[in-house]
Amino acid sequence: MIFYIIFILRLNARFVLSTHEPVAYQIFKKPGEFMIGGLFPFHSNVNDLESHWKPEPLTCSSLNPTGFLQALAMKFALEEINNSTTLLPGESLGYEVYDTCLNPLAILHPVLLFLARNGTEEVEMSCNLTEYKTRVLAVIGPSSTEVATVSMKLFSIFRIPQISYSVTADIFSDKSTYPAFYRTVPSDQKQVAGMVTLMTFFGWNWIAAIASADDYGETALRQFSSSGMSSGICIAYEGLIPTYLSVSDTSTVIEDILDKIEQTDVKVVLVFASLTQSVAVFKEVIMRNMTRVWIGSASWILSQSILSLPGIERVGTVIGFFPSAHTVSGFDGYLRNMISQTYPQFSDVFQGITLEPDKIPIILNPLTALHAHSVYTAVYAVAFALHKLLNCTSVKCNKQESNIYAWKLLKEVKKVDFSIFNTSFKFDSNGNPNTGYDIVTYSMSGMGFTKIGTYNKEMGLDSTLINWGTPDNVVPESQCSGNCSRGQVRRVKGTHSCCFDCVDCQEGMFQSSEDEYQCQPCPMGQWSNVRSTSCTNPTYMYLQWGHLSVIFLLLFSFVIFGLVLGTIILFFQHRHSPLVRASGGHMCCFSLLSLLAVNLSIILFIGKPTDVECKLQQPLPAMGFTCCLSTLSIKALQVMLVTDFKDVPTKYIQWLKTIGTWSFLIFSMVIQGLFCTWYILSAPSLYQNEQVTFLYKYLKCEITNVFCFFLMFGYNGILALVSFMLNCVAQAPPGQYNLARDITFSTLAYLLIWIVFVPVYAVVTDGNQLLLQMVVTLVSSSGIMLGYFAPKCYILLLKPEMASEEYFKIYNN
Repeated sequence: MIFYIIFILRLNARFVLSTHEPVAYQIFKKPGEFMIGGLFPFHSNVNDLESHWKPEPLTCSSLNPTGFLQALAMKFALEEINNSTTLLPGESLGYEVYDTCLNPLAILHPVLLFLARNGTEEVEMSCNLTEYKTRVLAVIGPSSTEVATVSMKLFSIFRIPQISYSVTADIFSDKSTYPAFYRTVPSDQKQVAGMVTLMTFFGWNWIAAIASADDYGETALRQFSSSGMSSGICIAYEGLIPTYLSVSDTSTVIEDILDKIEQTDVKVVLVFASLTQSVAVFKEVIMRNMTRVWIGSASWILSQSILSLPGIERVGTVIGFFPSAHTVSGFDGYLRNMISQTYPQFSDVFQGITLEPDKIPIILNPLTALHAHSVYTAVYAVAFALHKLLNCTSVKCNKQESNIYAWKLLKEVKKVDFSIFNTSFKFDSNGNPNTGYDIVTYSMSGMGFTKIGTYNKEMGLDSTLINWGTPDNVVPESQCSGNCSRGQVRRVKGTHSCCFDCVDCQEGMFQSSEDEYQCQPCPMGQWSNVRSTSCTNPTYMYLQWGHLSVIFLLLFSFVIFGLVLGTIILFFQHRHSPLVRASGGHMCCFSLLSLLAVNLSIILFIGKPTDVECKLQQPLPAMGFTCCLSTLSIKALQVMLVTDFKDVPTKYIQWLKTIGTWSFLIFSMVIQGLFCTWYILSAPSLYQNEQVTFLYKYLKCEITNVFCFFLMFGYNGILALVSFMLNCVAQAPPGQYNLARDITFSTLAYLLIWIVFVPVYAVVTDGNQLLLQMVVTLVSSSGIMLGYFAPKCYILLLKPEMASEEYFKIYNN
């Protein structure tokens, strides 16, 4: 069995550096008991990389002021810690800082050197590295995704904690692949979430995106596309800028991308590209006088290279996200002092770096100094982790073992929680910091930008600080389609969900806040109008007791009730008089009692109806009129026989007045009772299985069995019509009371009133239907009273001499 496989790689790192010497040469170095490595982009280009056909040292050029400043920030932080009496007291931190030249190949040399066994320049790879002590305990850097991809997996094998100060790509949050990677700037996932929140805040859902064709740009663009889609944001056009093209080819690609953006007519453009590519983009934008709202990522938004472009103020509004940064106290003076002492004539060479005079203003610019914050925090994260590992107090460190390994320090880095810049700092389980972003916009005053808000899971924004460059400083709109009004949903047209027609939600449907593309049906028992955003329970209206018309009809009914009751009393007092006996005797009282019931029945039409009221509302007046009209019908038959058929034997007349009358009355009531019973049994419950298709409804007892309704009141019509026809031509003998006339007028009044009622009832509205039937009921009963009973009351009260036996002899014999 092979227990260990050892690969020994001997590296000669002792190179003589000049401006274009091998990149592995140390820029800064200081010995110490615990060594910290640093990877910073002092330069931004590797010279003639395409002409290197043999493994000879690489050379770099084009000093990067930001990388130079960040390296000095690491040096400043380490010196500050070494001078501290409370953090790592009595211990010293050393450092080795190397140039990465922003190139993945250039970083391999210093990475391998960091992995060498402590005190040597040999890298040993074995199956068990737990007792392998590397040259450095931790690494600060690198700065870019491409460079970091090369170093991270190597450092992860040895479990050397690596804390980046500017790599934001979200792929490095995967601890199964990059277990030793941490960073002091938020990941692109949080930045993307902030951008989506910003665009949602301003209502922008139709945008274009420019990204670099690398892991950084493509990953961020995928994240934004996914998050934006769930928030209703559509990317009208995506433009990718390849990283391997020459300057001229890159310019051609950018021209084509901007042409496409102008064709889509979007007003907001997201730029998720590297600094070099972003500079190229805005140079072309300035040449075209292309005005848009530009949303920038942290990779370029506060770069002096962008802010110093001539004409940058003409590109429109630039808004971007930059990791929340604080001014490092004392660093500005340290920086100025080092430059003034080291480069008095701006021509000396410091550890292989030529500091050109034109770079010094950029390095000293307060804007560039913001990049020191994340480096400073990364160094302190290592220091606090080491402080914990060494069991240090504010007075001394109590080391329990002499060998301090990088993997042990990694355990403590995961758990660091310290205060810096009066803010608590720690890492989450993915190695990301608990910090957020500052939201900035370009301005023409001060440092060239204005802080307008912050984002850390939630956004705080003062939009009044933004100069939109529009009339009245109105926020530009960037939408494929305008916002739909309340109660409308989107009907997508084309391939983009942001391009749509607005469609009204119809009755019984509503637009839910959770669904912008489909109207939802109302729940059972609720309804909605057109263009509704919610459904409501229906409102029921009914005939109120306090309604003016109801009060008038009640008074009218009360008067009729009083007249009927008075007539009953009057007839009862004169029950033995020839007039009462001729009019029907006891049948008159029965008929009058029926009219009382008819008048009382109008109460069933008033107020909120119940099932019982609905079942009795029509049968009660129908039966009342049947009882009344039946007595008139039998009386009409008697009158016709005694006036027009005088030869009819008296015994038949007497039978008709006694047994025949009650037999007919009972028979007539039974017929009507059958009709009424049928109506009552067939009437459904008022609220049973009612499907709501309305918001407002006049609650009344519906006539569901129309046929039975016509049978009930049609039967009464037949009784009235028969009575009318029997007596309309009957003539009373001279000197006798004309009882046929009373029956004719009363039944004619009843017929005319109900004939008019039928067509009018069909055209009036719900509430008026009830009032109409109440009126017809009262008027028709009044017609019977006036036509049949009023003349007799007149005689009894005012002409009693006429109520003689002689005057009514023909009807009483």
